[in-house]
Amino acid sequence: MVCRCKRFFGLIIPALILGLALCLFVSCGEDKKESEEYETFEIALITDSNKVEENAFIGSTWDAIQGFCEEYQMSCQYFAADITSDTDEKGMIKACKDAVDKARSEGAKVVVFAGNQFETTVHGIQGDYEDLYFILLDGVPRDGEYNYEMAPNSTGVLFAEEQAGFLAGYAAVADGHTKLGFMGGKDIPPVKRYGYGFIQGASAAAKDGNKPGVEIKYGYTDTFNEEDWIQEASQEWYEGGTQVIFACGGSIGNSVITGAEYSGGKVIGVDTDQSALSETIITSARKEIKTAIYDILKTYIHDNFKGNSIFNYNLENNGVSLEMINARFTNFGSPQYDEVVKRINEGELKIEKEMGTKSPEELAPDNVKVIISDFQD
Repeated sequence: MVCRCKRFFGLIIPALILGLALCLFVSCGEDKKESEEYETFEIALITDSNKVEENAFIGSTWDAIQGFCEEYQMSCQYFAADITSDTDEKGMIKACKDAVDKARSEGAKVVVFAGNQFETTVHGIQGDYEDLYFILLDGVPRDGEYNYEMAPNSTGVLFAEEQAGFLAGYAAVADGHTKLGFMGGKDIPPVKRYGYGFIQGASAAAKDGNKPGVEIKYGYTDTFNEEDWIQEASQEWYEGGTQVIFACGGSIGNSVITGAEYSGGKVIGVDTDQSALSETIITSARKEIKTAIYDILKTYIHDNFKGNSIFNYNLENNGVSLEMINARFTNFGSPQYDEVVKRINEGELKIEKEMGTKSPEELAPDNVKVIISDFQD
């Protein structure tokens, strides 16, 4: 990439001189603006929506890509695949291939997918584009039988959601809450890791603070979409005594926030700092998406892309965190947070992932009662 940058600067200086000369004879208004627009895009994000700003995870991924490209003088664009809630796996692969084809035709060299819903898609297309690099954020390419396989031109990125969830549960109880809720989207590994970590964190805080009687209502909505019934369900939880709900599933958070605003409850956000969405959000369990994007794109610009590998982000490499700067806690502060992180990193506080546990109840000792909610009933 060093040579690429030299060529870039070698071309841009004469171009600027020519531009200044032309401005002596013609107006540099709209013509100048049009001349500065990129005609090709080196970094492409493939999404399932034209509204990236409405999804915290995808929106933050796009923000990180834009920030990287601005800093390193590269071009980027996002391309929406024609996907609906009814699109099956075969249709999803075709729609994403169409989007990748368009991105490649407009100059893409690196293609980013954000979300583990694209695991089988990237697995299905990675071998068809040897001239492209693929980054799958929040997942690893796999087939339909959960056989994970990456090509030399693709890499997966995983986050320790169980650690971020643990911090959220610990902070909620340490701040004084004893009636908690977890509303996850679909019953998939990243969501489960958040939820299972949440239970363990609440239990650890209850033990540290000698707080018996902690309860957690726990359930999956089986959707990541904003729905009226989810708002109604969250209101029922709040009106039944739940003080704070960890909303873990894309746009379902909007429904939970609305329920909290109606009922006077509190919310814990997910993936990114969501404090600006509502005064009801007391903190957010964060994935440091910018860190991951910058790390991996730097390997690309230095001609050292790490294909056929998995990047793991956790507390030790600052890959996950709990939002503290914009938190709205009453009793839980930075000193307590730093101490909990230290205890996790040193192994004093051990956190199980979902793979070795059959059910959420198995994670709860005597000081925490987990109440499973089946929203389909």
